This record gives sequence, C-alpha cells and structure tokens, in this order.
Amino acid sequence: MPTIRERTALLVDEARATELTEASLHWPSLTLTAAQLADLELLLSSGCLSHHVPGVTDDAYDGPVRMPRHTVDVADAHALTSESTEKPRPGVTVALRDSEGVMIAALRVTDVAGSALSGVVEGLQLPDHPDYPELRFTPAALRAELLGRGWFTPTDPEPTALWVDGLLHTADLDRIEALAADGNTVVVLAPAGGADPADARHHLRVRCLRAALATLIDVRAMLVLVPVRAMPRLTEAVALGPDNTVRVGPTTGDQVSDNQISDNQVTNHQPAGHREADDRETEPALAAEIIHRTQVAVAYGLGSVIVGPAPSAPGASALGLLLDRGTRLPPVLTPPAVAAELVRAQPPRAERGLTVMFTGLSGSGKSTVAGLLVCRLLERGDRRVTLLDGDVVRLHLSRGLGFSREDRNTNVARIGFVAAAVTAAGGTAVCAPIAPYDTVRRQVRTMVEDSGGGFVLVHVATPLEICEARDRKGLYAKARAGIIPTFTGVSDPYEEPADAEIVIDTTQTSSQDAVQTILDHLHAHGWLMP
Repeated sequence: MPTIRERTALLVDEARATELTEASLHWPSLTLTAAQLADLELLLSSGCLSHHVPGVTDDAYDGPVRMPRHTVDVADAHALTSESTEKPRPGVTVALRDSEGVMIAALRVTDVAGSALSGVVEGLQLPDHPDYPELRFTPAALRAELLGRGWFTPTDPEPTALWVDGLLHTADLDRIEALAADGNTVVVLAPAGGADPADARHHLRVRCLRAALATLIDVRAMLVLVPVRAMPRLTEAVALGPDNTVRVGPTTGDQVSDNQISDNQVTNHQPAGHREADDRETEPALAAEIIHRTQVAVAYGLGSVIVGPAPSAPGASALGLLLDRGTRLPPVLTPPAVAAELVRAQPPRAERGLTVMFTGLSGSGKSTVAGLLVCRLLERGDRRVTLLDGDVVRLHLSRGLGFSREDRNTNVARIGFVAAAVTAAGGTAVCAPIAPYDTVRRQVRTMVEDSGGGFVLVHVATPLEICEARDRKGLYAKARAGIIPTFTGVSDPYEEPADAEIVIDTTQTSSQDAVQTILDHLHAHGWLMP
C-alpha cells in the first residue's frame, strides 16, 4: 500500500514536518472533534473546497506548493491549550491535533472572527483510521487503483459517483447494473466523516454495503469510504449530468425536474405532494450539501454524480418495522446477504436489550413497582434483568453526589450509562430514580436507543399530597422543616414527562395491576414473547 505522502500532494515533506513538530512545542494546540478532523482530512487529501494561495513557494519544499486555507471553530473543538502566553491571533500558529494528541496540521492564523480561526494550513499527515484502511483513498490513489484494475483509461468516460448515505438495496443494485450495462464504472462513495470506529452501527453499515456489492456479477463497482459527513436528508436520487444540471429523481412516478446548478447555489425541487412542512428551511442546507458532494466527486476525478437511493428503495423505517416484528426481508426489497447482516444486528424486539425507566416523586411507589416488575420478568426466565434502584445506586455508583440540580443530573446520567451498557449486551435494565428533570431523562433515552435496544419510560404519577402522606422515610417532614434544603416536590421542581409510554397512579392502581399494565405494554409492542 502506498504511504500517506505518496497518496497526497498537500502534505509537507519530511524535513518540513520535523521542523513544524519541533516548533509546535511552543504553540497553542487545538484538539479537533471527529467532524473537524474529517473536514481537515478532505482538505489535505484533495484540496476540496479550499482556497489556494497561488504561486507560494517555500525553501523547505521541493518546489511550488499549494497552501490551502482553512477555518476551524474553537467553540466546537474539544480543547484549546497553550504552554505559553501565546493566544490565537493573526500571526500565531496553532497545532491541530487529533484526540490522541498527534499533530495533523499547522494552522497559521490570518484572521480571528469570534470563535473561528482562519488561516493557511500545512499538513503533516492524514488522520489515522484503524477501520477499513483498504477502503480509504485519496483522489490520486483512487485514480491509480482504477487504472490498476483496468477499469479506467484516459480515453474512457469518467467513472460515475454514487453517494450512499444509508444502505444499498435491491433497487440500488438494479441501478448500478443498469449503469454498468451502459459501460460505466461505478464508484460507491460512502460518507464516513466522523464515524466512530468503536460504533457497531458503522461496522454494520460497511458490512452491508460490502455484502450488497458482492452480489453483483461482472459489474465494475467498488466501495470507497470518504471523509464526508452523512446527511439523512439526502433521500432522493440526484444526478449531475455533463450539461451541469441537477436531476432530482422523484419518490414516485412523478415528472423529473431539471434544475440548474451554479458554483454557489442549487435549487432542489421535490415532486408535488412530497414536500414536507419544513422544506423551506432544510432545502438550502440540502442544496448546499449537493453542491459539496458534487465538488468532492469532481475532486476524486469522477464524472456524473448520483446522490441518494433509488426511488423504489425501502426506507429505514420500513425495514425497521419488519425487523422489529421478526418478519423476513424479501429479496425484492434487499439482497439476502444484506438481510442476513441486518437480522443478525437487529433481531426481533423480544430478543433485544431493553430499559424500563421509572420516574416519579419520592414515595410515589416507583421502587415497589420496579421491584415487582423485576420479579415477574425473572419468573418468565426469558430475560436477564438488572435492577438499578435510586437508593442503591446512590450508595454505590453515585456515592458522594449531593442533591443539587447538577448532581441529580449526574446521578441519572450514570444510571443511563449503565442501563445503556446492559441494553447493548442484550439484557434488561429496570431503573427507578426520581429523575425529576426532562432534559436528562431524554439524554438517557437517547443513550439507550443508540445502544440498539428499546426504552420505555414509566411515569408513576402519584400526587404529591399522597406521596407526602406516606413519607415512610420522613424526608418530606425534613424538607418542610428546612433540614433538607433541596427536595423534589417541595423546594425543587419535578418536571412531569410528556413522553412517557406508560402513566400509572398507585393511589388508583395496586402494584400488581401496575406491573400487569407494564407487561401488557411490553407484550403489545413486541418486547416480550407471548
């Protein structure tokens, strides 16, 4: 495999890299986010979207070089540190580093506008990718690969770029075969900018793309991971033809509309009847992304550009519904090899991890109902269950935390972290904190759902006066007396959830009936087998 410096023209030579590394000991350092690293990698590997300073030379280089300009937002970066008194200002050079502290580039600041630093970039190396190095190419390396395979010659039409933000299904493969039948080489560009190599969903997507392309016979098509961020809004087929027009493929049999593309703007029309309410806000961003994708494809030496899935390809929600139910994915929707990967990664709900989170005032009955639910689930024997009760968690996981809003949120976030880990491993977590604040409850929901499992929020909506009348631990009395300064429902607010799947009131319902209501819900939504 060629070395990094053989694969790109926008990195400095070894001597200059050594010089910059030594000098960086006295510079401020900026630790970039994964998304910022992706933007920088795209700039260094292809010069895409950069503003080059023409005619710039440096004695440390072999000859004339192009020095790209770059802008990075300090507010979005993880950390800006400095061992000296130097602050980012015009004339100061900043070391741009990855999360491991490796310097990727040097930014000589020419302008500071708010939190944005702009200047000239000198690249030392491309960011390291432990995942799929064989699928990552700079434009020069991609051209060499195509020439080596015999898929491209200088007299051939430029290969077609097919951008895939999701998966390749049967309709997408039919489109690739049609392009190949017309003599086209198809390069499938999969956005992977900012992808976490520890994210199982990233690897599932790559496995599915590889499995889909492996089903093609005598078709010149290859997969390339590019440092561009995925954009879920790109759900239409968009083609850039040699006449420099954008063709937007409708999601039904409606008439295709042609729209002129310029250097600065794309007008992206949807077919009548398919415009969503917020399209006037999202359309400019979508148009800008289409322009960006087109420029990246051109930088990679590709010709016509297709953005988005084939019109008849299934959406993620349709596939998700079939997978939730354990329904077989028919070949007419997706190739069997892709279906096998999806089924393995996303089994029916009854076989997936699950978190049931209770929220409610102290004394509402959360712990009683949660404990009884755990017993009923363990009696069934088909789920591994972990109980994360509020008091027990504070004794072990959150020892030392107080009851300020910040400490309460930290406590609930820790519970959510553990619950997400249990859920990701296929287990069932039952949590029973007070969790009085809506924001952190939603954060826990996101953590759990991102782990690949389910999340069910149960609001134990027992009225305050009933909870205070019970007061088994004497906490309300201490709160009224001022002994406990911040207490939910007395001196601190409880934000009732508007997104709870289940609402129960233990003054109207027995614990046994409340648990049965929860079990009925889990049965009805497929989280428990009949």
